[in-house]
Amino acid sequence: MFPLDQQDIDHIAPDCWQRITSLVGIALHTLGLEDTPLPRGLVAKALLVLKPAEAMARRLLYLMAPDLTVSSVKARASSRPVPVALDPGARQYGQATRFRFSEPLGHAPKNNGPRIRFFNEPLRPPKPAPQLPTSAPLLARIRALQAVIDNPEAHAKRVARWLARRRARGHPRPVSLAFLKVPGLARKCLLPEVKEDLAFLNEAAFYKANAPPD
Repeated sequence: MFPLDQQDIDHIAPDCWQRITSLVGIALHTLGLEDTPLPRGLVAKALLVLKPAEAMARRLLYLMAPDLTVSSVKARASSRPVPVALDPGARQYGQATRFRFSEPLGHAPKNNGPRIRFFNEPLRPPKPAPQLPTSAPLLARIRALQAVIDNPEAHAKRVARWLARRRARGHPRPVSLAFLKVPGLARKCLLPEVKEDLAFLNEAAFYKANAPPD
């Protein structure tokens, strides 16, 4: 993989954003515009296109983000959160959901060992019947992604500032993208052109994150 210069990025960005826009349209067609209970199969169908769309947007923003020096950004541990990089727990559906730039590396392995019970241990109450998920959280993620599509340059600058602050604090993983386990890329039913675009952006972003300094 060769590094992409600004001319390369300017050339590929419009087509990539158009691809992301089309995926958002498919997700909205699947979910509808109203907040309603959804069968789990429908949630999975929407995530099939939403996850790769978000992953493409994160990598494209990172490639578009200008390189900022530490001295050009105030690195404060108490700095305000950047709209493109909120933790999952910070999302509240009563407020505007912000697009996340970071991606989780994965969950810790579960303890699958046997659970020892004692005869005098009280029985646990039965678990309540699971409720159907609603479309609210997915629609909030779509709105956040649409805000990025509407103004990618501004979000790329926010990403640059966010990365500079993380580097200034000595964060061990300033570029918080799951390069080895790209969200949505391993799906067999993913459209070939989407898989190709996402794989290309991931490779280009990985190269930028690991390229030796000039």
